[in-house]
Amino acid sequence: MKEYRCKLKLVLLGESSVGKSSIVTRFTTGEFHKNQATIGAAFTTKSISWVEKATSNSEEMVQKTLEFEIWDTAGQERYRSLAPMYYRNSEVALVVFNVTERTSFNKATSWIDELKNHIAETNRGDIMIQFVGNKIDLIKPNEILDEWKTMPLVSALTGHGVNELFMNIAKSVPLERFELVKDSQSNPNAVVELLNNTRSESRCNC
Repeated sequence: MKEYRCKLKLVLLGESSVGKSSIVTRFTTGEFHKNQATIGAAFTTKSISWVEKATSNSEEMVQKTLEFEIWDTAGQERYRSLAPMYYRNSEVALVVFNVTERTSFNKATSWIDELKNHIAETNRGDIMIQFVGNKIDLIKPNEILDEWKTMPLVSALTGHGVNELFMNIAKSVPLERFELVKDSQSNPNAVVELLNNTRSESRCNC
């Protein structure tokens, strides 16, 4: 079985206390830590492996491993000017909001506008921008707004939807972005494997 590998740079943006760090921690460690606060930005990596058809029309099965390089940015206003430093070279931007606060979603749209302006100014068309609603465990199904129903809605507390969020992003990356690994000893029975991760913080008291 052929094995392919790829790295993907991803940044999380959004206001303070919407749960960006909690989402990252849930994805990378499977745990939930209350009252996490990021200073400046925190960096971590996480790899996902899965087996799928090489193409939709092919019967050949291949193993893919994608390593997320994740920048978790601080949401406090005093750090907002630092955000371009982290999303400038990112390929995926997750804009996180708190589903229990409508104002949180309204503020998240300003991040989308900022990212779109960045794309227009740099002529980059390769950035995937995605709203992510967090704290879905705190509201009832009938409280979900219609405009949110097409967005990933997750709970960092319970883990609902978190792994699926990152897996869907990974599977959306085309095969041509992956590099073929020679002489692979891949395990054909492995469907999904969550590998090692590291986390560090970039601190700035600007």
